[in-house]
Amino acid sequence: MAPVTDFRVTRAGDVALVTIDNGEDYTKPTFFGEAAMQSLDRALAELEQGDFAAAVITGKPFFFAAGADITEFPSITAERAREGSRAGHELFGRLRALPFPTVAAVNGACLGGGVELALHCTARTVSTAVRHFALPEVFLGLFPAWGGTQLLPRLVGPETAVKVIVSNPLRQNRMLTGAQVAELAIADRLLEPVEFVDESLAFARELAERPPDRIEPDWSEAETIFRRARTAVDDQVHGAAPAPYTALELIEGVREWTLEDGCRREEDAIAELLPSPQAQASIYAFRLVEQRAKKRTGRPAASPREIERVGIVGAGLMARQIATLFLRRLEVPIVLRDVKQEIVDEAIDDIRGEIAAQVAKGRYDEGKGRFLGSLVSGAPSSSAPSPTCASSRRTHRRSPSRTWRRTCAHRRVSSACTSSTPSR
Repeated sequence: MAPVTDFRVTRAGDVALVTIDNGEDYTKPTFFGEAAMQSLDRALAELEQGDFAAAVITGKPFFFAAGADITEFPSITAERAREGSRAGHELFGRLRALPFPTVAAVNGACLGGGVELALHCTARTVSTAVRHFALPEVFLGLFPAWGGTQLLPRLVGPETAVKVIVSNPLRQNRMLTGAQVAELAIADRLLEPVEFVDESLAFARELAERPPDRIEPDWSEAETIFRRARTAVDDQVHGAAPAPYTALELIEGVREWTLEDGCRREEDAIAELLPSPQAQASIYAFRLVEQRAKKRTGRPAASPREIERVGIVGAGLMARQIATLFLRRLEVPIVLRDVKQEIVDEAIDDIRGEIAAQVAKGRYDEGKGRFLGSLVSGAPSSSAPSPTCASSRRTHRRSPSRTWRRTCAHRRVSSACTSSTPSR
């Protein structure tokens, strides 16, 4: 059974702290399914009845929220799709209507409905550690249907809205970092992770005294922006996918519609789009890939053995590159074998030189560099010891999946011939 996402309200002085959590670690994202929306309803009732000066909403460690639970999307009817969009609008609208300022403290990955929840808040803080911030719905054949197409352009203008909602998803689902989110003015503060929640609480208290001062977005070039955006979409999907065109229409409508009108249009559009064959096929393909990745198709049933040492036959250019890769990734002894000692010596010098270059770039300290360099050895093929792959005597633990990859990689490389001797 999938973990259920909860909105948990606690008090930090005069500020409400709402944490989005499902009781699992960062490998199990928080999604907004039906149960999560019921939890949000209860949390909002508590906020509406409380005597708070402000509220901060944040996520569990490393994860803010991953948005809607797409496992509820297959075979959905038009009416059910409309109801789901309306439920999100109503709940998030209650958050926006609270009588005190709200801050979305984006501490980790924030996708889809998680971004839309943040947009309904008065302001946003984002951690410098954030690496995944996006509205990926167009990538799935959909569009943000909980107010994203209406709120983002009102906040940052049409050009940035088109980039985040349409262009980035069509570019292999490109994500934003925390720094980019702040640079685009989607977030009001960029904060370091160490004191992130405390500083977000302090920012919320500031907003209780003084509302945020924002510059109105520039719509003077809107016609040019949308014309270019449609041309770019034509070049990429050639009219075959309706989602990006629908998203552009909804963003463009912000100039003329009230927020309430725009939300109703989102509901009508998602009722038409979500049950469509294109959207259902995209969701099916995405879930199929995700499930296949989780099952690790092709993984052997036998328990893996740890690698104690890696042997590479040959000391030519390719062998040196492989040896350097294994040295940096595995940090185990590397033994090179070739027909002449001078070839082996040259290879060892090259590998140690590459490690020294990494030290110079600051990726390793000098002690780590000396340690890695000491792990490389080699000899002519007639005298070098045979590399082995034995059970580990190293004290630290690794995940089974990484151990399996390391073991298989060793078997492939150990059997490869990468000698510098010309082929005959």
